[in-house]
Amino acid sequence: MKAQVRSPAEWEEQAATWLAFPHNEQNWPGERGRKVREFYYELLEIITRFQPANLLVEEGFEFPPEVSAALEKKPHKVTLFNIPTNDIWIRDYGPFFAKANKKTRLVATQFNAWAEKFPPWDLDALVPKRIAEALGRRLLSIPFIFEGGAIEFNGDGFALSSLPCLAGKNRNSEEGAAMLRKKLRSELGLDAIVAIPEGLAGDHTDGHIDNVARFVSKDRVVMCWDSDTASENYRRLSQAKFIIENCLKARYGSSAKVDTLPLPPQRKLGTETLPASYSNFIFVNGALIYPKYDETLDQVAAAYFGSAFPDREVIGIDARTVIEEGGSLHCLTKHQSA
Repeated sequence: MKAQVRSPAEWEEQAATWLAFPHNEQNWPGERGRKVREFYYELLEIITRFQPANLLVEEGFEFPPEVSAALEKKPHKVTLFNIPTNDIWIRDYGPFFAKANKKTRLVATQFNAWAEKFPPWDLDALVPKRIAEALGRRLLSIPFIFEGGAIEFNGDGFALSSLPCLAGKNRNSEEGAAMLRKKLRSELGLDAIVAIPEGLAGDHTDGHIDNVARFVSKDRVVMCWDSDTASENYRRLSQAKFIIENCLKARYGSSAKVDTLPLPPQRKLGTETLPASYSNFIFVNGALIYPKYDETLDQVAAAYFGSAFPDREVIGIDARTVIEEGGSLHCLTKHQSA
């Protein structure tokens, strides 16, 4: 009998949140390294109020005593896994946790650091295999380049992605992208994948969907928005909204809805744009955690999430340090469905 496969939505019950601890001195040197570690300690303390956290660490890793003491008081624990990594972005290189006949299925795509932009990636590429071994699970492998932040599930067989993450230089050919879509549908239980033309300007992932649009229910999406017609993102987001809105309506009719949240001001680091977005939030059991950027718009985001999820606690965390490496909360976590 063929397995009934499904990719649960992220607001459904979760077993744990996976993270990889920052250790790479090249990316996180000096004061910035200290700040990102403090960010991780704070995030872990928030997550373990609601559910377990699984943390990938280097051999010999230990929490500072005061952090250990604080974490021990939380209702849920942090489990350490001695699995080496190159960097922190486990959303992209970690396995997908789907369901097959209600049992957890681990699925991996191939990772090459966003089309070979940021070597080395050898350790990150092995993480799905090592997590599967640590959990005593079989791993299904899809032999095409793709990242976890490049796809968003609604729990009802419908997914969003972006075209440059499916095919492109150092990624997949057009033929390979078609085969990738087919594999994603079969291994993750999807019947439709809608891809927008582009992601945010300055996003070196080639345009991950998790920085643009996220499901808040099966027929409702929240996406970032820029109303400045002179902005680089205005055209990109207008096109994305048109496509998503029409595809949602075709599938769900009048109940379909696309909400918008303004983008925080896009900061620069040297000549690079830092693609900050409130779309890069995460769910945990009973709460939603969103990135803050020390902007007045942080409160706009908090109010929206509170109205969309009145039964969840809405918690903001300062994400200004992690965005300097181009990612945020969703990028550095991977949810494991219950």
